[in-house]
Amino acid sequence: MKSGFKPGAPYAKVCYGVLFFVIALLIVLIGFWNTLFVAAITLAGVFIGSAESLGKATSNLIDKVYPPHKQKVVYTQEDLEKVRQLAEQRKKAQEAHASEEKKEEA
Repeated sequence: MKSGFKPGAPYAKVCYGVLFFVIALLIVLIGFWNTLFVAAITLAGVFIGSAESLGKATSNLIDKVYPPHKQKVVYTQEDLEKVRQLAEQRKKAQEAHASEEKKEEA
């Protein structure tokens, strides 16, 4: 049934049709804001129910929404070497471009 909810799957038209019909029915019966509240609480329930470790999942979610500001970034030697190589390539490209411009001016 997992493939039934992917757009383009055989049952996608029916699944999405029923889903949006239920949403429209809720909006008509209880109003937009109440429907939005029900959807938010439902999503929170799905989040809590699908998390293996609620504390870790909650902290990961909070870190995604509000990333830590004073988090220390640690670069590996490999990262620094990649940056050096890119800087050298850019410098060579700029020098080549500058020498071509001088040749064109002369």
